[in-house]
Amino acid sequence: MANLAYIVVIAAGAYTYAVLTIGPDTGNGGFQHYILGYQLPFFAAVIAAAAVGAGVGVLIGVTGLKRIRQDYQAMVMLVISIMAATVIGAAPSFLGGEPGISLVPNPFSNLSAVTGAWAYVAMVAFACLIGYLVLRKFTGGPMGRALRAMRDDEHAAAAMGFSVVRMRLLTQAVGGAFGGVSGALLVAFIGGWSPGAWAYVETLALLTAVIVGGMGNDFGVTLGTFVIAVLLLQGVQFLPQIRSHTGLTEALGWMVLGLLTIGFLWFRPQGVFRERRPKYRLRPDPTGDPSSGALAGRRG
Repeated sequence: MANLAYIVVIAAGAYTYAVLTIGPDTGNGGFQHYILGYQLPFFAAVIAAAAVGAGVGVLIGVTGLKRIRQDYQAMVMLVISIMAATVIGAAPSFLGGEPGISLVPNPFSNLSAVTGAWAYVAMVAFACLIGYLVLRKFTGGPMGRALRAMRDDEHAAAAMGFSVVRMRLLTQAVGGAFGGVSGALLVAFIGGWSPGAWAYVETLALLTAVIVGGMGNDFGVTLGTFVIAVLLLQGVQFLPQIRSHTGLTEALGWMVLGLLTIGFLWFRPQGVFRERRPKYRLRPDPTGDPSSGALAGRRG
């Protein structure tokens, strides 16, 4: 099922990091209002953002526990995304309302602009590497097999003794923690966050990255994210502006993104890289009976 409310999890991590590091709202002239206003260290705020993201992910995942069609569940999550942005924008004393929160501190602000930017890139690259390794550990082995079984046929998975509800919520929690960390890293770099920064169409970009790269293939999703989120949506910003059509250059990226989504779903729904199914070999029975055996382990 497509989680069209995933951008809400990212926003939760961004807001959490902001209010835990920016300090009281009476500072900087008191022109903005928000809750908490702590000044925690960078890594403590990122961990808190991951925890909040996991909690919000579980709350969103609860909406998918009712046995309704997957397209209806996707619609429910889309509505959640729209409602969340509307509610936050309508509460100016909670998280800044529509203007949002600005002047969020950068952990490398004491360095020069160029050095600090590249230091941040290195830190984010290291975080991506750690996240990739954690994801591989989570999706590989018995847990990965259980998740595939639940995805392909949840009734069969339940008959084998797996708790479908628990695995769904666990998946939402892990994905929410990833989203919370990404939101914290993003807001610390750009220095601000508002409801306009997490429109539901941002989730469509992440969904397109998964479709293009290949659902069920970790490397494919990584490649799709790099191509869609970095090369496409960020690359169009370096194109020359069209004076007669203001904003057309920025919209070009979203138009190409829509065409890619339709094209891959129509001509290659498995994505660039297919899902790699684990293979197993039979180990001879120790009693010498050639007709029986046991799974010796993963071969590829």
